[in-house]
Amino acid sequence: MELEKICITGIENTYAISNLKKEFRKAVDEPWKDIPPWLRYQKKLIEDLAVLEQEKERAVDLPQFEKLNGCGNLYSIRHPESRKNIRVLYCIFDGSIILLTAFLEKNNGDYQRGIEIANKRMKWLESN
Repeated sequence: MELEKICITGIENTYAISNLKKEFRKAVDEPWKDIPPWLRYQKKLIEDLAVLEQEKERAVDLPQFEKLNGCGNLYSIRHPESRKNIRVLYCIFDGSIILLTAFLEKNNGDYQRGIEIANKRMKWLESN
């Protein structure tokens, strides 16, 4: 597992655990692209990340972001009204946004597995 900088114009202080691109691709059934034109779900994620970089913790005041109750420093990007209910779990670590995991939420079990993965990855971050 590695930490990778998201190298997209306009996204300056966001990183992802190396598995995230593969998980995102699997969840949305679209390839992750490093250059435009962006596909539907990645385009929306990039827009959300631009807002998140500016707002940080205050982003939870917006409907597409939430702080997960009882989960410490764990947050979610969500769009439940979209055709696919994609979740991206992240934390804010040393002033940077760290994308921890992405998954398609179909039921509560999916969310619980996503939280478990995110918590393991946060522990990895803290130990490195």
